[in-house]
Amino acid sequence: MKKRFLNRDRILYFVVMILSVLFLYVGNRIAVQDNSYFQSSRADTYYRAEVIAVGEPQQIENTYDGWSESYIEQDITLRLREGALRGEEVTVHQQLQTPKEGYKTFPYEVGDQVFAGFNFDSQMNADWFIADHLREMPMLFLVLAFFALLIGFGRFKGFNTVVSLVLTCAAVFFVMIPAIIKGYNIYLVTFITAVFTIVMTLCIVIGVHPKSIAAAVGCTCGVGFAGLLTIAMQDALFITGLIDEDSSFVMYINADTVIDLRGVIFAAIVIGALGATMDVAMSIASSLDEILYHKPDIRDWELMRSGLNIGRDIMGTMANTLVLAYVGSSLHMILLLLAYNNDIGSIINRETIAVELLQSVAGSIGILLTVPSTAAVTVLARRWFLSHAQRQREEEAAAEAAEPQPLPEPEQEPEPEACAEAGPAVPEEPEEDTPEPEAPRTVEELWREYQKKEK
Repeated sequence: MKKRFLNRDRILYFVVMILSVLFLYVGNRIAVQDNSYFQSSRADTYYRAEVIAVGEPQQIENTYDGWSESYIEQDITLRLREGALRGEEVTVHQQLQTPKEGYKTFPYEVGDQVFAGFNFDSQMNADWFIADHLREMPMLFLVLAFFALLIGFGRFKGFNTVVSLVLTCAAVFFVMIPAIIKGYNIYLVTFITAVFTIVMTLCIVIGVHPKSIAAAVGCTCGVGFAGLLTIAMQDALFITGLIDEDSSFVMYINADTVIDLRGVIFAAIVIGALGATMDVAMSIASSLDEILYHKPDIRDWELMRSGLNIGRDIMGTMANTLVLAYVGSSLHMILLLLAYNNDIGSIINRETIAVELLQSVAGSIGILLTVPSTAAVTVLARRWFLSHAQRQREEEAAAEAAEPQPLPEPEQEPEPEACAEAGPAVPEEPEEDTPEPEAPRTVEELWREYQKKEK
């Protein structure tokens, strides 16, 4: 019995993939339509280029109002690799970083791939400069190696993980961010993106299964609690949104609409807590599904207690994950604050520290509330879980029954010549151990026997 290619699970898998791609396409069209930031025609002023010649470094000293400045300048010849100027050679008077202890410099060499740009001087002549080294190929190799390890270790589930990761990045960069720049409600856009990411990831990686649906509902509840806590605490913590110099530039990206900086903080907290929350929700739902499969007569309160016990072992490490992630991303700022501020009170009461604390605590509370939410959804939907488990048992039994059985060995038929000589076969009767009757003896035989005995 061959397994059908288009079974129920594969049909639902393709349906989820099609709906996900449709959501991304429609969302991107809505986000970029009539969006001046994405439709304005801007000239290409940056080009990929290759270093073909390098001059000798020169020490330049300038004096301004009594103080002097010293730096190293070098003439570098580039060949442009793209755009309308492809193949053209330009010369760059590049100011180099002075080597100092504490960081490493990378002098430009022949064959280096760089990103070059130009500005117009007062005479409207192009003044070329090197923006930076090209890092796209090493980054691409790193990402491909990560994908290869995922697929090699997880096989089909690893492939599904790669697909879900690509779709998640597409939802953030091609739907969420353009919609925020256009001026849509950032809270609504973030919630829609989060729900799409949760449902899409769990349904593609795990499948349209009761445990994936329960995990999606529990994860949505946890992320929703984190978002509501963020909104409630913004006024209590006097969060303005201007946490650094870049915030003021973000606010006026779109000339037509001012971006809500407090909403940006809300989006950062929700998206940052999404991955850890999904991990916890899936662990709880999968564990309870396995318990129901092996012990279908378990009581509801016992199942709920099992989910809470499993969650207690998980939530500690997950909370550390969020806290350490935010501390690691803000390590430079923490070093500066601790080095130039001796008063702990002035450090704690800074808005930047308050935002980092809110991100860590709100995300951790979202993880904490994901545990009972997922366990409660699993208990309420236990009939669905049990029916799915029964269907799984029936499929396993059918698969075992459909396994090919060994064929019986063929009986050896007698050769035709032997059959013709022997005639029709007669069944043999079992031999009985009965004594044969003695034949009657004559008088002469008896007399001879008597004479032998006498002798």
